[in-house]
Amino acid sequence: MSFSLIAGKINYGNVKAYFIKNYDGDTITVNIPDYPPIIGKKISIRVNGIDTPELRTKSSKEKQSARTAKRLVNSLLKKAKEIELKNIQRGKYFRIVADVYYDGKNLADILMKNNLAVPYGGGTKTKDWSK
Repeated sequence: MSFSLIAGKINYGNVKAYFIKNYDGDTITVNIPDYPPIIGKKISIRVNGIDTPELRTKSSKEKQSARTAKRLVNSLLKKAKEIELKNIQRGKYFRIVADVYYDGKNLADILMKNNLAVPYGGGTKTKDWSK
């Protein structure tokens, strides 16, 4: 296992993972077989660089978009032959954040192309999904 320091953040490299489930469009749960079970079994991963609509909201429009994003992610990752987590880091809430690739495709890019995600760098959210 190797890691590097980039722009003041530790990057823990890339690993293969197995999809278990997803909470919403930008939070998935995986097993990482190369890691000890205490840190690699049923681990929650936040998809790096995007924000998707929230499931817990009063806005029915946002909730519907969140359900669509969740279904898409579930469908893509459940059928994937290979899932890779790249550029693994700790996020601002100490969550694990990573670029998620399935069969060589970037999950964040697919969600943005389907208008189910917007770019997000960890600051104040700007997108109002209820509109």
